[in-house]
Amino acid sequence: MFILSTQLTDEEKQAGVKLVEDTLAKAGAVEIKTEVWGERKLAYPIKKKENGYYVLTLFQMDGTGLTEVEAKLNITESILKYMIVKND
Repeated sequence: MFILSTQLTDEEKQAGVKLVEDTLAKAGAVEIKTEVWGERKLAYPIKKKENGYYVLTLFQMDGTGLTEVEAKLNITESILKYMIVKND
């Protein structure tokens, strides 16, 4: 799951989603499925923002590519927050 800034245009939001999907694919993820939840109120302010554009992305990959994915997500300014969780 990741949260984009709501101040982005629709095209920039779509580009952010595509960036995450491409980053995952490049790192070796398969079966990438993206579900846009849309704009929602944040539980607490992040970078002085009260709302965020939520996107859930499900994928399968081994753990070796996660460092590359996290490095890319950390430097992407449009992403307010992200969380990668192992699903058993």
